[in-house]
Amino acid sequence: MRNNSTWAPSALSPIPWPRNAWKPGLVAVNVVAIAILAVVPGVAYIVAYELIGRSAHAHGGNPPPFQQIVAEFVTYVPLGAYLVFVLPRIAHVTLAELGIRKPAGRDLAIGAAGAVVMWLTVIVASSAAEAITHHHDTESAVELLKGLKGPVQLGTFVVLACVFAPIIEELTFRVFVFGALTRYVPIAAAAVISGALFGATHAIGQSASQLVTIAVPLALGGIVLAYVYAVTRCFWSNVVTHAAFNAINTIVLILYHGK
Repeated sequence: MRNNSTWAPSALSPIPWPRNAWKPGLVAVNVVAIAILAVVPGVAYIVAYELIGRSAHAHGGNPPPFQQIVAEFVTYVPLGAYLVFVLPRIAHVTLAELGIRKPAGRDLAIGAAGAVVMWLTVIVASSAAEAITHHHDTESAVELLKGLKGPVQLGTFVVLACVFAPIIEELTFRVFVFGALTRYVPIAAAAVISGALFGATHAIGQSASQLVTIAVPLALGGIVLAYVYAVTRCFWSNVVTHAAFNAINTIVLILYHGK
């Protein structure tokens, strides 16, 4: 495996992990570490902002939308650095063998095609979920976008949604979660489990109806992303798919003013 610079066996073939890759104990420890890094820096920033804001500006309620975006950046930077450092050590392969390598034209083409498939899958699933529940729910990120003002704030959100979020979420859910699962279960099962976790994290703290209208469609989108990774074994293919999906939704929302 290490002599194959592209690390791309035939489509959906089992990933040839080393025997000492993804040891359960190390995976469990790093799940906890990643969960902490995904929460603590952003929360610490918001708490600090609230303490300063309330004393200096008498600010109450939730922090302003732009400060919530800054909190996301504060979370993503250390989380991304940690993942890049620790993943090769858990998987016992190089970053290139994990798919963090220069993408080939085929990789980018599959990533672009995956974006179309993911968008159509999520749209159809969302429409079906809304028809069943009679609820039209939106992600918190969508509500956040509606509260932004001015080109700087809007541009910062676009960078977060279309660059940082795809990179960090693909490192987390595909390279780490999906990769670790494929060491022990078939690719199809790993895709379903990692997709379900991907969808669920986007509905944390929201209503029960949103578990159906948001988590389920995005879980199906996560399955598409897992198969893009399984076919290409290229991290950047997934970033293309995820970034394009987010970009389409962001553009639509901006054009229709969130309605």
